[in-house]
Amino acid sequence: MSGCGYERGDWECREGGFLFDAGSGEGWDPQDETHICPHCRTRDYLDAAKEDAESCSKWSDCGSSGTGLDIWAGAESHALIANESEARIALSEIGVVGALVADQSTDGYSVVLCNTQQVTP
Repeated sequence: MSGCGYERGDWECREGGFLFDAGSGEGWDPQDETHICPHCRTRDYLDAAKEDAESCSKWSDCGSSGTGLDIWAGAESHALIANESEARIALSEIGVVGALVADQSTDGYSVVLCNTQQVTP
């Protein structure tokens, strides 16, 4: 599968439906399957975001930080922008997402339910 042509900022879709940071100057590694394309692999992109959101209560990387809720909200938004029709289908199939948010509770996190909309026939 070749890239679908999706671009967002410096990110471009490459072979296999994975994104490459063309602005990084590091060159494209065809073995790097870290970032799934939200346009041509919408369902896979949202499935991965659900897994991350439900397993990460807090993250920090190079000055950016957030929670599982931030992961899900960002992925849902990107998928809807990149491929709205496929994103809506995938969201209805994925169901409820229990995104984690770090807090001061005994568990150290709480769960925020996302993607709870009901689809009418």
